[in-house]
Amino acid sequence: MQSPPVQQVNGWLISPDGHFCYRFHRDANSWIRNPFVFVDQWSAQMDGTPSHMKLRLRLPLDQALELCGQMLLDGWQKLTTPCGEDPDPQLTEEIAA
Repeated sequence: MQSPPVQQVNGWLISPDGHFCYRFHRDANSWIRNPFVFVDQWSAQMDGTPSHMKLRLRLPLDQALELCGQMLLDGWQKLTTPCGEDPDPQLTEEIAA
């Protein structure tokens, strides 16, 4: 079984009202056998950048993808990573199954 593309599980969403951001990033320790994704809730500053983390969930990959898809349907927007940098550079590499 091949791992899903990284871009499907790593990224930021911002709420329609601009008050919250969610960060989706894979749990590298669980990726090969039983993939999980961390979903971090952040409060957002006036300019839309995350200010501080409020909550972290650890969801199975399929549930995280479903949540992300539903959020996009509900009006959440993709947000570029703050400062244009990937906070976890090691997570951008593909892992062979």
